[in-house]
Amino acid sequence: MAAIDIPEVLKFIDSTPPFSGLTTAQQKQLLQGVQVTYARQGEKLNLTGDLATLHLIRRGACEIRSAQGALVDRIADGECFGVATVLEENPEGLQIVVLEDSLFYRFKRDGFQQVMQADEDFALFFTHTRTNRLRKLSRSEAADLATPALQLSTPIKQVMTRALVTATPKDTIQAAAATMTEARVSSILVVEDNKLVGIVTDRDLRSRVLAVGLSADVTLAEIMTKDPAYLGEDYLVMQAQTLMSEHNIHHLPIVDSQQAPVGMLTAADLLRHQELSPILLINQLHRQNSIADLVRVCRQFPTLVVNLIATDMPPSDLGKVIAAISDSLTRRLIELAFERFGRPPMPFQFLVFGSQARQDQSLGSDQDNGLMLSRTPTTDEAAYFAQISEFICDGLAQCGIKLCPGNIMATNPKWRLTQEGWKKEFINWVQSSAPSALLQASIFFDIRCVYGAQEPVDEVIVAMQAEVAKNSLFHATLTKSALTSKPPIGFFRNFLLESSGEHKHQMDLKHQGLALINDLARIYGLACKRYKVSTKARLEQASREKLLSSDVARNLMEAWDELNGLRLEAQRRHFQAHGEASAYVDPSELSPLERKHLKATFAIISEGQSAAQQRFARGYA
Repeated sequence: MAAIDIPEVLKFIDSTPPFSGLTTAQQKQLLQGVQVTYARQGEKLNLTGDLATLHLIRRGACEIRSAQGALVDRIADGECFGVATVLEENPEGLQIVVLEDSLFYRFKRDGFQQVMQADEDFALFFTHTRTNRLRKLSRSEAADLATPALQLSTPIKQVMTRALVTATPKDTIQAAAATMTEARVSSILVVEDNKLVGIVTDRDLRSRVLAVGLSADVTLAEIMTKDPAYLGEDYLVMQAQTLMSEHNIHHLPIVDSQQAPVGMLTAADLLRHQELSPILLINQLHRQNSIADLVRVCRQFPTLVVNLIATDMPPSDLGKVIAAISDSLTRRLIELAFERFGRPPMPFQFLVFGSQARQDQSLGSDQDNGLMLSRTPTTDEAAYFAQISEFICDGLAQCGIKLCPGNIMATNPKWRLTQEGWKKEFINWVQSSAPSALLQASIFFDIRCVYGAQEPVDEVIVAMQAEVAKNSLFHATLTKSALTSKPPIGFFRNFLLESSGEHKHQMDLKHQGLALINDLARIYGLACKRYKVSTKARLEQASREKLLSSDVARNLMEAWDELNGLRLEAQRRHFQAHGEASAYVDPSELSPLERKHLKATFAIISEGQSAAQQRFARGYA
């Protein structure tokens, strides 16, 4: 046991929630009899005897495990264990496994309980912690559900191989084959000026060299796959699996923001990582040959999403997973449309808007989409695109992605435009002075291409940004339109709930919460020099470009996560009880601390709206 430096301990707890919310007198009371203890990596701490009290991690990391050894939680600096022991004598038999050499502050049990009795907020914090860990304990016991789902949200960088094997385009086939043999790898990355320009695999050596009798002195530039598919290391395993499945490849280069290779992901890497994973749903989609077959496969989709919610997957990761499935389903329907109606008479892009574009879909999301044609179609060509649009949108609806009630779909000829047509639409919206028209059009400013060449879509976005940059009235109008909706908090900080109907005494977390943050992010995102489409990426970019303070941006991102987590959990419970999703929640069903956090979240949104008002709409009536 180490000597105790009380001022140092006091300094630490004064910067650590919830201890920082205590008065100085309460903090000193808590530190009476505090002990500093040390534990080595690998030690197991059973919370009995002297250990049957609250511990605060000063430095280190631990796992909380059930009596059967199932992982409940991982905690580190500034987090506590022993909560169950203090509150309820640890009936579940939770134990602590030390992950690295760690230093703890151990509080006297009686003194800690006295402070809890004296400070309601302090007690609520630990009551909520206890409830949250019980929830995690329950989920950890369903390992057959949690393990595969959690694998979906693993970043590629945790799975990929970092030992790169590279060559230049001028290297010969023989030299590359010798390098691959020595390194015992089945592919080699071709790099020029520190950028990925190609890839050569064992299959290439067989089919492009040996099978055609090509000389081993030929350079890699002549046989490599040029501009291969690739991803960044922060993408998810599921997104990598989707890309590899769609392109029928077994080697995926991983690059940084400058397109310099930093790793390689192979099919073998994924197999070792996945075991049994719901990611197989995407593979199944690619193998189906009719809408009826796709409908059958998509019946698994709601259960998959419910399972992912139950594993506490981060909301932003879950949105990416759902978007990856939606994108894959859309592309498969496009391919089936070609099989039925023939190949398209011209190149085109299939565009998605709104939540699918932002990659924050959830259960019950509807579709928002359109086409961008490379030129004005003839009458017969227009009829062709009308046919495939009907096929695709109807197929999406049959598979569970509902038709858009506002008719923002490719089936509407208004949203089957050429590139110039889309540019004109965006210019008209930017120049519009009618707030109601702009509010209805705001969904189109969240745009992403899921089929076809990306470059024409990027050109539309660049043109739109240029128009936005020279029109301050647009930002003022968009801001005023967005701020007509306020968080559901009254003058006395009471929740404003539905007063009648099916959702009486409930609030809509989607439209009264998340949508308000999405609107704010869109306002700032359109003011940025670099276009981003997801809500959190827009807030980060706005902070990076100094349009929004880092504190406000971080608070809004945390509020987005908080509301999204509550919405997804509400959807999960409602779907399991009624077979359909709902984003409504009754605040009385939340814990006192959850209600307090929710009110704080709404206050953050109000502050964000005020900041947007000051920056973009001040001076406009």
